[in-house]
Amino acid sequence: MYDTSKEQPFSGATVYINGTSIGTISDQEGRFLIKTDRIINASLIISYVGYKTIVINDPYSLEKISVVLKPDLDSLGEVVIESDTWTREKKLREFKKQFLGTSPAGVACRILNEDDLDLEFIEGNATLVVSSDVPIRIRNNVLGYIITYELTEFSAKYDRPNRNNPYCRYVYYEGQSFYENLSNNPKSLVTYTSQRENSYLGSSLHFFRALEVGELKEQGFKLSDDSGFTSPVHFVNISRDGDNTIVKFKRNFYLRYLNGKSSLVVIKDRDIPIIIYDVGNYSPAQNIEFNGELALERIGDALPLNYELTRSKS
Repeated sequence: MYDTSKEQPFSGATVYINGTSIGTISDQEGRFLIKTDRIINASLIISYVGYKTIVINDPYSLEKISVVLKPDLDSLGEVVIESDTWTREKKLREFKKQFLGTSPAGVACRILNEDDLDLEFIEGNATLVVSSDVPIRIRNNVLGYIITYELTEFSAKYDRPNRNNPYCRYVYYEGQSFYENLSNNPKSLVTYTSQRENSYLGSSLHFFRALEVGELKEQGFKLSDDSGFTSPVHFVNISRDGDNTIVKFKRNFYLRYLNGKSSLVVIKDRDIPIIIYDVGNYSPAQNIEFNGELALERIGDALPLNYELTRSKS
């Protein structure tokens, strides 16, 4: 790994598999090595503040990767400040609500570098837009992670935006994330393990993993429409393409987990198949919309893709 501006090896860059806790730091010679016991269908991210982030979409196809980091000149551009009717306090409050979530885990999260956030409320379409030139650092006190999140897009649209607590009718965000354990203290890890299990069970990650292996009923999920609970074949066609699962949803459906968690799953375009990878991530994510409890899942409830349940699913 080299720095083009100095023509020398680049040390201290963060290198990780997107959405996981699998990562490392480049050494003084600019070298890095990541060992995993499985292939995770996610991109390799190479990041350093002030330099353009490198995204390698299929790192497993390469035996050796040579990377050149270039300064991110866009992050040094002129800052234009425009006034809007929302105070920074209100914009920050709404961003944390929609990005981190309102669950106990989401509320307990802390953004460690709030001053790096650029927040703008656009009056014309009542939309909150947020960006950051540096990764957002998040301390999740419930699930026990420090999350590094490189936000590439965030927008939230509102009804009645002039109210103190406006109604958010739509939110979309995307980016790259890396998870690190907040503590390796054995007593703390026992607590975090229990809370991570509670977050996982009935989550969208759990649902897609169960769907991928064909165990929706066995793992506690029920699908239904207005006619009542029925077999999953009433809602989905499933086929295989190598290691990936291809799903075509026939209709919208209600999804319920055995703990009572319930959501409406809306398929925006039923002609577009969903590809589910074996760790539970899927694409295109924009083609599925959750309403209900799963819609409340945000960064505060998210687990790394390499998370494994450690107790019985029953």
